[in-house]
Amino acid sequence: MKKKRILVLTAVFVLLILVSSSASAATLCVNEGGGTGEYGSLQEAINAAAEGDVILVREGNYSENVLVNKSLDIIARNPRPDKTVITALDPKRPVFHVVSDSVNISGFTLKGADSAYGIYLDGVSENNISNNYFSGNWRNIVLRNSCKNSLENNCLSNSDNGIWLESSEQNSIKNNRADSNRHYGFYLNASENNTLQNNCAFKGAIGIYMENSSGCRVIDSETSNNFYGIYLTGSGESLLENNTANSNEMYGIYLGNSNGSTLEGNLANSNKWGIYLDSSFNVLKNNTMSGNNRNFGAYTYHYTGEMNNTIDTSNTVDGKSIYYLVGVSNRTLDSDSNAGVVYCINCKNITLKDLVLKNNSFGVYLYNTQNSLLEGNNISNNEHGVYLGKCSVVTLRGNEVNSNEGDAFILSNCSNCFVEENNASNNMAGIWLCDISRDNILRENTVTSSSWCCIDLGDESCNNTLEGNNLSGAYEGIYLYGASEKNTLSNNTITASSYGLFTEGCGNNTISGNSILGNDAGISLNLNWTDGTNSSYNTIYNNYLNNSKNAEDYGTNIWNISKTEGENIVGGPYLGGNFWASPEGDGFSETASDEDGDMIADLPYNVTETNYDYLPLVFEKPLEKTENEDGKK
Repeated sequence: MKKKRILVLTAVFVLLILVSSSASAATLCVNEGGGTGEYGSLQEAINAAAEGDVILVREGNYSENVLVNKSLDIIARNPRPDKTVITALDPKRPVFHVVSDSVNISGFTLKGADSAYGIYLDGVSENNISNNYFSGNWRNIVLRNSCKNSLENNCLSNSDNGIWLESSEQNSIKNNRADSNRHYGFYLNASENNTLQNNCAFKGAIGIYMENSSGCRVIDSETSNNFYGIYLTGSGESLLENNTANSNEMYGIYLGNSNGSTLEGNLANSNKWGIYLDSSFNVLKNNTMSGNNRNFGAYTYHYTGEMNNTIDTSNTVDGKSIYYLVGVSNRTLDSDSNAGVVYCINCKNITLKDLVLKNNSFGVYLYNTQNSLLEGNNISNNEHGVYLGKCSVVTLRGNEVNSNEGDAFILSNCSNCFVEENNASNNMAGIWLCDISRDNILRENTVTSSSWCCIDLGDESCNNTLEGNNLSGAYEGIYLYGASEKNTLSNNTITASSYGLFTEGCGNNTISGNSILGNDAGISLNLNWTDGTNSSYNTIYNNYLNNSKNAEDYGTNIWNISKTEGENIVGGPYLGGNFWASPEGDGFSETASDEDGDMIADLPYNVTETNYDYLPLVFEKPLEKTENEDGKK
């Protein structure tokens, strides 16, 4: 009720100002159906008016498409917009089409242009559109090639779009409410240096959308219960200040390629993502994010641009500080830091220890960072757990990284990193090496219950060592793809997966000493799915295989080495091939003959029609007990 009273008083005030300022101008009255000294339609009055005249419109329901080609004040006599209703006679044309500067339109309900616009400002400036209700239009207010106009105190609802700007600059859009529009509440395209202040956008696809519209200011506005709240793309050097973006289905505030913008004092609560940056050189201060599935995020994991943002610890996620360190050296963050999420860009000698990091796009994000340590952290319920991009000599040790939507650990274009003794469970994937990650060591990690894979190496990730890892409960225990070669996979245990080891077009890897059991398929060496390259020239020996199907080989691979002294995986004295078991206990190695007792089968094992294990391992057979002559055993 208070809001309604304020709206009415504001409308009356505007009416008085307009009338008093036009004391020298004529006043023409419009009355539904006409009357003595009055016009029966708005268009008749406009046609008869001179520049600067005032047209007062009495209460009623008018059916028109109005062309305004003069500088006029067009004012509803009753300040309540629901009393003076103008419906588009032709729904394919605007209710008001304004082609003149300095036009004021106030106090109407404008509807019915379901294939056009409520008000269309077409190449004009210094117009004022205020205190109107809009509904049932395609776009309620449209500005095209128009500048220095004021849109204020309008209600825009139940249409496709609220306020729409194209190639329109330096306009003031204040105190408008966009509610239940199907697409955009406020849309700006190629429209720079506009001010949006104290607006509301509810229950639409996107509350405020700015595309290629740099230098705009969005202040004291609320976008709630939309699909997206505030979405900027290609709209740099903008200011977002003291806005509220709550309960949007996806992003509260998103900046894509909108560099050099400032976000200050914004609240983003109960969205899927609170504030997300895909931009650089931005400044964030005093922004609060809480109760979002992902409070804060910056960059996709293949981002290659600058990341030199200024984000201080006044920004919080669920009451904890964001640490966004750029060019920092010799810094330790532990549990006393109250860190909620950590980004390290171009840093050295950073230690992150005993932190609890959750509900963000990344728990930890390191880019171009060297000689650093992440130890004993608990990282959960993020989009991804730990991301390392273009990093070297970073150690990840003893971290619990669980229940993240995507990957527990991502190493992109990393070298000489150590990932050891971590526990990762219930993530989509465990440890992912991609984008030419080389010479890394993954040792003694436990990765369980991944819906995709426990460890995967892709995109020419070569010369890595996977040793002593315990992997289970995934589609693939270890997955190699994208010409990932010369890796060493040894002494890993892989169980309860669809595939223990699965390769696509990867060769020259060494696979030895692994226990691969209880999977649907043990080792599967396949063609590359994009270019048909074989998985060939891998050396596979001294593995214990006990799966529903132990091996698939669609290339040319080596399934044994030369007979060499040394204890093998089943305790025999020689290394050679692999141990071939089956869940039923009748696998080749469990039944093969070994006449010379060297614990290598007398006959080769036919892995596929063209690939053989020439030195398959066998168990040492127990001595059979016989009765002596007096009948005693």
